[in-house]
Amino acid sequence: MSDLDAIRGLVHRYADAVCGADHDRWLATWSEDAVWEIGRGPTVGRDQIGAAFARAMSLFESVVQLVHNGQAEVEGDRGSGRWYMSEVSRTRSGKNLLYLGAYDDHYVRTDGTWRFARRQLNWHYQGPADLSGTFGPPPGYYRC
Repeated sequence: MSDLDAIRGLVHRYADAVCGADHDRWLATWSEDAVWEIGRGPTVGRDQIGAAFARAMSLFESVVQLVHNGQAEVEGDRGSGRWYMSEVSRTRSGKNLLYLGAYDDHYVRTDGTWRFARRQLNWHYQGPADLSGTFGPPPGYYRC
């Protein structure tokens, strides 16, 4: 399998684990010292990322994340890429939401496996599916 196919698989496993709310499988996509940024400030280290994911997922009854077009470049055991995504969700309070954005990624190969070293979500839209929500970064968005 090529490095690019392996990274494509990494991106797929991440989204698939979100859809299944599979904390362990999702957490396995991260390197030990990774950084995750989805708009609330950076979360650093796999343990902290796992805790943040658990808190975020506890707000939702259901989440479906889809990965669309994307690309990655590799040089040795490091790489970078961008993947567009959409996500539909229902909160535990019954609110239906649509998210659109792109992940800017940095990858690292450790023990022969590609993982995220950094993943930053750049928001394009979040709100109701009727598109009456916020286009562009949400208010208070923190960018690394």
